[in-house]
Amino acid sequence: MKLKFLTWNISFAYGPGSDGIKKEGLPSYQQLPASHFESGLKSISQLIKDLNVDVAFLQEVDFDSRRSHHVNQLDWIARTSSLNYRLPIVSWDREYVPYPGLNPLHQFGKVVSGGGVISRFPLTTIKNNLLPKPRENSFLYNFFYLHRYLQIFKVVLPTTEINCANLHLEAFSQDNRELHIVRLQDRLVDYDLSISGGDFNGGIELSPERMKKWELNMTPLPSFPQENQILDGWITKKDQIKIERITTLDTGTISDHLPVLIEIDLKD
Repeated sequence: MKLKFLTWNISFAYGPGSDGIKKEGLPSYQQLPASHFESGLKSISQLIKDLNVDVAFLQEVDFDSRRSHHVNQLDWIARTSSLNYRLPIVSWDREYVPYPGLNPLHQFGKVVSGGGVISRFPLTTIKNNLLPKPRENSFLYNFFYLHRYLQIFKVVLPTTEINCANLHLEAFSQDNRELHIVRLQDRLVDYDLSISGGDFNGGIELSPERMKKWELNMTPLPSFPQENQILDGWITKKDQIKIERITTLDTGTISDHLPVLIEIDLKD
């Protein structure tokens, strides 16, 4: 059975600068009008539709956040792309986030955010695994800091079922990121994951033991162009998935990440 899977950190449809970290050549974070987010969501949905994607793994999706005008973005994209099955994972839920900077007019405010999966096939949640926050951070910093996650779920296909994971790993703490990579590799075995994809936030290597059954699939092209980095990709189970093509798509400044499409043939 041939299938198309897409992973995309959509940066809540803000575009470059969504993390609020000042970078050379980019404007400082500021609140943008609702029309900006609507335009971004339309572009995301249209791409998913045009590519005829079967299952999309999305990260940095807002569900009820001041910064994106309280739109449930997962529902919006699912409805307009006609991938009507959806599963959310909330990994950041605070009534007020005092970030970035000291000016309340430009702070995130209320944030309910995380990731999600949309699909043309039925989905079933297996486990929403919120990952540990960096141990070196203060209690107060971690109180406002987001969780990273492994969203583990089942896709119910016409003749079979496959276990999958949508993932978003640590970006700013190397120690914590290494812990997340260990957790991910444990979950490959624990849940016999056929395909796992998302924002790895850097390069990873599978352990020799895991490489016997799984393979890492990244494109040679950067998925985080503003720093020329490959951050996003896939892990597939060798005896279940035949890879036909992996493509990093140039979608401009809809997000600070580019989507990565994987076309597979599910083995009998």
